[in-house]
Amino acid sequence: AYLLKERIGELDELLRALREVAAGRSVVDPRIVEVLMGSHTRAADAPLAALTRRELDVLRHMAEGKTNRAIARALVLSESTIEKHVNATFTKLGLAEEPQLHRRVSAVLAYLRHAPRGAG
Repeated sequence: AYLLKERIGELDELLRALREVAAGRSVVDPRIVEVLMGSHTRAADAPLAALTRRELDVLRHMAEGKTNRAIARALVLSESTIEKHVNATFTKLGLAEEPQLHRRVSAVLAYLRHAPRGAG
């Protein structure tokens, strides 16, 4: 989990982050995501150029540390639809299943590197 110092004092946020990490998921403070996204520009040939608008929306929510269920609720879609978008994103980013690679984290890192300025 990556939380800003001032967020550690917010008990609800800290407990939520601890629960997510204990469940094997990642948490990145939304403010960190915003800063990282704002510091990158998107080239026409960037890996994200192949993604649809909806896939980018899903990936943005993934970068905020949300589960597929939480993304489905936020985008008012079924969880299976989110899973299809996530898998399509993995394919388009060339992220094959490998034991030593966490595809969700790799996809989020690609997003943070190449997302358009002010995305989100």
